[in-house]
Amino acid sequence: MNAQRIETFRAPWPAVLVEMKDFVNLWLLARGKREHATILRVFISKALVSEAQLQPHVREFRKSISRIPNCRVELKATDQAAHKIEIEDREVPK
Repeated sequence: MNAQRIETFRAPWPAVLVEMKDFVNLWLLARGKREHATILRVFISKALVSEAQLQPHVREFRKSISRIPNCRVELKATDQAAHKIEIEDREVPK
């Protein structure tokens, strides 16, 4: 089963990263225990966060989500008015 999930976030910086991490944790619970190959794209809005405000928050967030098994994490900037997470998830056949 292939699935894609997109969610936007508008909470203030850096609290939005906690909201994003909670969303990822709930997604992990919902997908179950079967093995998955996942691409997790996290877009940080340049309109809401300046480059000078990113660290150390982004580094800590990346570290916390890097523990997801079989998951490639991509962090990117966006010109959109909100932060966004895109998840592409593929169940690995046994």
